[in-house]
Amino acid sequence: MGRPQFQYSAKDANSRTITGVIDAPDRAEAIATLASRGTFVTEIHAADSDDASGAGELTFQGLRFWRKGIPAKARAAMLRQVAVALESGLPLLTALRVVKEQADSAAIATLAGELADAVQTGQSLSEAMHDQSDHFSELETSMVRVGESAGVLDTVMTSLADFADRDVEVRQKLASASMYPLIVLALGVVSIVIILTFILPKILEPVRDTIDVLPWPTRMLMGISDLLTSPAGWFLLVVVVAAVASLMQWIGTPSGRLALDRFKLWLPVLGPAVRRVAVARFARSLGTLTQAGVPIVEAMHVIRGTLGNEVLSGHLDKVTAEITGGQSIAAPLRETGQFPPLLIQVIDMGERTGKLDSLLMRTADVYDRETAAALQRVMTLIPIVFILGLAVVVAFILAAVLLAVMSISAGVGV
Repeated sequence: MGRPQFQYSAKDANSRTITGVIDAPDRAEAIATLASRGTFVTEIHAADSDDASGAGELTFQGLRFWRKGIPAKARAAMLRQVAVALESGLPLLTALRVVKEQADSAAIATLAGELADAVQTGQSLSEAMHDQSDHFSELETSMVRVGESAGVLDTVMTSLADFADRDVEVRQKLASASMYPLIVLALGVVSIVIILTFILPKILEPVRDTIDVLPWPTRMLMGISDLLTSPAGWFLLVVVVAAVASLMQWIGTPSGRLALDRFKLWLPVLGPAVRRVAVARFARSLGTLTQAGVPIVEAMHVIRGTLGNEVLSGHLDKVTAEITGGQSIAAPLRETGQFPPLLIQVIDMGERTGKLDSLLMRTADVYDRETAAALQRVMTLIPIVFILGLAVVVAFILAAVLLAVMSISAGVGV
């Protein structure tokens, strides 16, 4: 079966109406693709719809998402739609109303509608976004506020949409990098538990009476199997679950989050990838904010919450304090020892030449590519490590069983 087709009407950069048909997996993807081409969708519906007049009807597929769980991809598409609408010459309030009408999810429609209502009552867009802090970061609110002051809101919204698209791309790569290893680990653990709990006891039951003369690997394996199938095993499971719950609760505290982030940076393979992601976010965030005209000190305060690592954010606080005291960015950043030399050299050159924003954006592209390569290495290496570990465990189980058989055979032969 081919991909779904959608008929659309849209306005191009010159406000001319264009119509056509586009292939896309769903309505949201079709709108996002058209927006990336510089067109603003005014009407769209499935090409095979029985009722073309129902083009403006909303399916609200996003009802499956919680209010606070708007998918990042959908939110990025909304920012892109607003940006294209403003570039097409539509007033802000009209742009928000149209985005609400074209929304493919109830959550996005509600969010756009609330922003429009706030703007209609006299609030600025940045104030309305600040009131929706569950959905918009401080970085986005600060950029919009500067764009409103400078009269370049359409340009700023385009930069925001670009930033959001790139952030979604990085998050998807991170999710892909972590999902497969976790699946492999979970399947391996479940398989081993099933072997030890159900299969192994039946295999070793005939030799249980001779346990005193069995090799130590077999005795150890039988002890583990007996523990898992006894009341003590259930008690141990409860203890483990309680310990994991306590650990998760501690990780939610500032000290726990700091310890976890420090551990992430320490990991041999994952650590460099985590650092590259944070550095790329830092470079792109600082470049985007300075490009929008946000003062450096304010930009550094805003960026702190975008790094995703409390260790690096703590070092950034020290850098911000030095900048507030009159220092440049590069010197205190170098003193932290946490940021790569290339980034520091680029910032130093950007400060000297006055091209900090453009140089940072190019550097962010470099680190994005390095991040993609690092994540690919992680995706390749971690499953291999897990599989090798599981292979060692399975080999130990087989060896224990074979040693038991050989021991019994030797005893019979005697």
